[in-house]
Amino acid sequence: MSCQSIVVGEKSTADLLNRLLLDCGRDCLQAVLPGQEQEKKLVVADSEEMLQWVKGFPRCLAVYSLRDRPELSGLELTTYSLENDSADYTARGLHRTPEGYTAFEIVGTGCIGRVRLQNLPEGGENTILEAASAAVVCGAPFAQVLGCLHKIFC
Repeated sequence: MSCQSIVVGEKSTADLLNRLLLDCGRDCLQAVLPGQEQEKKLVVADSEEMLQWVKGFPRCLAVYSLRDRPELSGLELTTYSLENDSADYTARGLHRTPEGYTAFEIVGTGCIGRVRLQNLPEGGENTILEAASAAVVCGAPFAQVLGCLHKIFC
C-alpha cells in the first residue's frame, strides 16, 4: 500500500509535518516536495508557485491571500494566515516571552489552542501554523498536534 501524499513547498515544512503525522499516529500520510507525491491527499499552497501543483488533488490548504485563485476552484479548500482572522486557521497574539519562548494561539474552526515554543527558528511561526493546520486537515486531533509541537520545541 502506498502512502497518501501531502505536497508542501518547503523541506522544513515537510520535515515538521512528517514528525507531527508520525507522532499523531498518521503514518499512512507523508509530506513530500512537489513531484514526489504518490497517492494525492492534500496540497499546501503557500505561494503562487505552488498553484501549479494543485491539479489532481481533492483538497488544498492555502494561505488566505490565495483563496480566490481560479486554480483552486473545485477543490475542498481550507485556509490559514498569520495576519487575517477570516482564515480557517489563524495565529493570534504572537509574541516573545521574556524567557525567549515564542507564544501564540492557534485558532481553528471550532478549536483554539495555545502554543509556547522554545528554539523556534526565525520566521518559524508560519511553518508551525502551516504544518499544524495540514495535520489537522488530514485528521490528526488538534490537541494531539499541539502536544507534539510542545514536545518538539521544548
